[in-house]
Amino acid sequence: MQIRIILCLAWAALGASGPAFAGGADLEAIMGDTEHGAPFFGEVLDIKSRQPIEGVRIRAQLKGAPLPLFVNTNDEGRFSMRGFGKGIDPAQVSVSCELSGYELIDLSRRRVSKDPEAATEIECLFEKR
Repeated sequence: MQIRIILCLAWAALGASGPAFAGGADLEAIMGDTEHGAPFFGEVLDIKSRQPIEGVRIRAQLKGAPLPLFVNTNDEGRFSMRGFGKGIDPAQVSVSCELSGYELIDLSRRRVSKDPEAATEIECLFEKR
């Protein structure tokens, strides 16, 4: 379980100079943050070129909650956000990716382990219209 988290952190840091920043937040700090529950992180890619896409709007909302949380991808197409609270099941959080001029082809999500506080990885694949 800890090995998968370490691998995810290493993956997120690849190609970065210094700490991995995604969506304006330090990914390592979010991954180690258990106070806020299970975090979310991921990347957005162009499906044809497999290049990262900057400025994609990521929307996350706890089912039944009145207000969503928004973050944008950074210049490496990555983003991260803190969890929605201790004891909140990440399966109860809906996530979407939006970008004008692009069509969302696939959104995948996977937990990095079975630990209740484990991060959820999101990958969005877009195609230019």
